Amino acid sequence: MADKNLIIAFLLFTLIIISACASTTGHQVAAPSDQIQSADIGIHKGQIPPDFTISTIDGKQLILREFKNENKPILLYFWASWCPYCSQDFDIVKNIYPKYADKVTFLAIDLDLNENSELIKNYKNKKGLAGVDFAEGKESILSDYGITHTTTKYAIGKDGKILYKGSGVFNEEQWEILLSALANS
Repeated sequence: MADKNLIIAFLLFTLIIISACASTTGHQVAAPSDQIQSADIGIHKGQIPPDFTISTIDGKQLILREFKNENKPILLYFWASWCPYCSQDFDIVKNIYPKYADKVTFLAIDLDLNENSELIKNYKNKKGLAGVDFAEGKESILSDYGITHTTTKYAIGKDGKILYKGSGVFNEEQWEILLSALANS
């Protein structure tokens, strides 16, 4: 009986998080119409993702469209401190990412809107994730990107287009392939 109650509590908690992240009250940021056709903007492979501005826990302000202007790829990673799968991903990333840090920006955006920058800083330090940019979640970004799962990854190439979209824990070889492909995009 206790196991059943625990499962029900977990499912309700998951439903609440998914519902909060799937809110449609966010806004879509569009590029000037003379530069990009609206059909080119989206969250699927080959499209230009919705633009956003976010502040990292270290006080940097990142604007997505500027990475294209700088000809630098970026990996968006949506996570939460309570997610065991994110923890597994980060345990692998901390050993692989340093060799790509000068070629690829890694931005970890917290999808749990109740987690603050202090909690995120402690998590980052505990995990030893030097070079990875962390940011508190923003409802508009989570909505625009349709984020409903932790470990969701968006690999955005130097041309500003989505090269990969997916979720799930990666092993060392998968991380190596993804970061190498981004660095060479």
